[in-house]
Amino acid sequence: MDRLAEYFRGKYSTLLARVSLPGIDPLSEEAHDVARLLNLSLLAAPVVVAFVVEFAIFGIWQLAVSLTLAGTVMVGSPWIYKKTGRLSVARESFLVSLFAFKLFESVFLASITSPGSTWFIALPIAAILLGSVISGLCWLGISTACLLILHHLHASSPNMAGLLPADMNFLYTFSLVVLGLSVTIFVFMVDASRKNAYLRLQHANDVIRELAIRDPLTGIFNRRHISERMEDAERRARTGAGTFHICLIDLDRFKQINDTFGHAVGDIVLQTVAKSIQAEMRDEDCFGRYGGEEFIVLLTGSDRFRPAALAERIRQRVADLRFADAAGPEGVTVSIGIAAFRNRECFSSTVSRADGALYAAKASGRNRVVSAGEMEPAGLASHPGIASSPGNVAPACL
Repeated sequence: MDRLAEYFRGKYSTLLARVSLPGIDPLSEEAHDVARLLNLSLLAAPVVVAFVVEFAIFGIWQLAVSLTLAGTVMVGSPWIYKKTGRLSVARESFLVSLFAFKLFESVFLASITSPGSTWFIALPIAAILLGSVISGLCWLGISTACLLILHHLHASSPNMAGLLPADMNFLYTFSLVVLGLSVTIFVFMVDASRKNAYLRLQHANDVIRELAIRDPLTGIFNRRHISERMEDAERRARTGAGTFHICLIDLDRFKQINDTFGHAVGDIVLQTVAKSIQAEMRDEDCFGRYGGEEFIVLLTGSDRFRPAALAERIRQRVADLRFADAAGPEGVTVSIGIAAFRNRECFSSTVSRADGALYAAKASGRNRVVSAGEMEPAGLASHPGIASSPGNVAPACL
């Protein structure tokens, strides 16, 4: 059943694309009105066929032929829009065709007592649902005037009843039932179109929101989103709902890469490094570009989590990267500074301490991980409270 529904949705989408103008915004009001016009024409097709068959069975060939002509215009109204490029022309072509036939039917079948007269109430409804309140009000006035005139003609010419077929009750019942079904189905189709438009709009908003929090070059989170996440982490930490660590990651000697190989290669290096680091992230972590060649990681979790071990895996993973295909450097390295959140400090202070640890990693030879607030490494007396994690010393590269 789902496969069948998907098949018909695909066919409908293809048909809608064929009757729509090229370049039309699918979320625009005009696109929704075109979809409603297509829905109405698709609904009109079986209704027209049903009434033509009914008139043929009763031998009323005048009505069968005239409805076939009017129905051709109604069913073809989406293609009228495609040809003229004007929705108002297509809409009014549909409504005028329906009105002309129903007027002819009402006069032919004894004026106001004709079953076709009940269809006049559908004209203003269809006009409004097709996007024009003004057209709906006009058709309301035309329909009302037409019904009053037909009533007067019937009252003044009672002999017109001689044109009625023998089983008039069946004609009237059939017309009324089909009218009710048609209006109900069309309103349902309009409502389904509205819901579909809302879902598409919601999807578009989700895409826009996602783009707003992403760095356009690397695709990872941008600085603003990271800052918002750090504010949330700080609030949770202050309520005792966990703690967090900040890792600042900086590409070593990135300016030399840009100067030597060009900014295009530099962009490739940033994208590759970002993708490599992202592969090490847990679901609860938040990784983004902090600016230039600097990245930041917000690590949340229990006290048993070892951020230094994750940072070391990141350092090693980046060091193992090769860029031969990019006609760039053979490899790159990163320096990483880590700081744990402390009570009674704001997240910006945590970032500042991580930045101090990063500076220490750079000053002590690059390509290493340094944690703030554990111990003072040799040769870094000017940066008290900053410690290099054991086993991370590696020769500088680029």
